[in-house]
Parts: sequence; C-alpha cells; structure tokens
Amino acid sequence: MRSLFLLPLLLAALDLAVRPGTEETFTATVSGKAGEIGPGPFRGTLSLNGSAASVPVSGRSASAGASWRLPLTLRYADVPADWADRFQPATLQYDLRGGVPGHPPVAWSGTRRWDAIAVEGDRDAVSRFVSLRTLEVVELSLLESEARALVAVRNPFAFPLKVASSRYRLWANDREVGAGDTRGMLLRASQVNTLSLPISLDHGALLGAAGRAVVSGGEVAARLRGTLTIRLPRGDVPVPLDLSGALSVRP
Repeated sequence: MRSLFLLPLLLAALDLAVRPGTEETFTATVSGKAGEIGPGPFRGTLSLNGSAASVPVSGRSASAGASWRLPLTLRYADVPADWADRFQPATLQYDLRGGVPGHPPVAWSGTRRWDAIAVEGDRDAVSRFVSLRTLEVVELSLLESEARALVAVRNPFAFPLKVASSRYRLWANDREVGAGDTRGMLLRASQVNTLSLPISLDHGALLGAAGRAVVSGGEVAARLRGTLTIRLPRGDVPVPLDLSGALSVRP
C-alpha cells in the first residue's frame, strides 16, 4: 500500500529503488542501460504530476557493468504543494531533466501506474512518521467502556494535510477488543501532530483478554491497526496504521 509520505519518491520510467533516509530526506536510485547517461556528478530538475513547479536534484551517476545507477537525495520540505494537489490515485506523471558535465543532457518524462512501481520498505517508511504515544482505558463499566489512543503523526511537508477519516481496531493479548473511527483532522505543516483516537471497547472481550488488569489495574500487550485517509484534491491516499504498545487499565 502506497502512502502519501512516499508521494515524491516515485519518479522515473526506469528501474528504480527507493529508500527513506533520515526524517528530513529520502533517496531514490534510478538506473538504466549503459550509454543513456555518463558517469559523474548529475544536476537537474524534477517535476511531478504535470506541475509547472520543479525542484533541483543532484547525485552522482556511476557505471555498473552494462547499466548505470543514479542516487538522488531530496528533502520532503522541498516538495511543492502543487504536486500533492495534482496527485492521481492510479498514475504518476514525472519529468526529470539534467545531465553530467561533458555528456549530452537527458530528459525522462512519462506516466506510470502506481502498481507498476516498486518501493522498498513501505511499512518502515511509515513508521518514521507515525508512532503510538499512549493507549489507555479512559472509561470502564458494564454499560460502556472506552479507550483512547494518542498517535503522533509527523507531517514532513511544508504544507498542511487533511485527514479525512480514520478507521482502526484494537487488539489486547492477541484478541480483538474494540474499534473506532474519526473524521476531519488536520496535520499541520512541518511538525509532529498528536491525534486523539477514541476506541469503543467490547467489555466482555476486554475481560477475556485482560481480566486481571481490568480487576486490579495494570498493562497488557496491545496492537492498534487501521488506516488514516489523507484527503487531496484529486483523490485520497490511505496511510496504514500498525502500532504496538501497552494498553493501560486503571480500575
């Protein structure tokens, strides 16, 4: 499953490997047949989704047998908002231009389907931006029981993102004990945002999974799984949630 955090990583109708780097940057390595580009320092520009906005890119092209490799490192904060506004759920348009000194300039452009693009470490990439802060039972009774998860989501882009909705389920000691959903949250630009996710608990299931903790208090192993849906002008982007931690119960 593709996430918005990988939106700027997928850029060429060539062989491509993508690996997120630090929290601020990502690296995409494009490669192709020998002769298409010379070895040496590459400088150029990249544009996505038919946008007139482009960003400078640089890297060092190197020969590898009958092919070449070009790693490009970019900053999430440099991604233009117009790229996201033009995002298409099914396809990606790209335009990469530039060259190596002493060699003819190159230009690659076209359209690729998302399902034809391989991305390394999707889940690892998401974990760099989404984490579980706290998970606790906030109301406990025979009539109604509720838990609340505080989830930290870092928006690395220089523009805000709207979370149209979220849906999720909670497991305690490998047993499903509750579920929840939300609508209409905002991820502010270039900062860590804390989302409060309410969870309606099945009291009987909770007793079965964590009876001792329910009676006397304590913590049990828990897992929160679901999806955050990012709303963009031309389509939604699902971001998977799969967070492990401890469910705190206070009788």
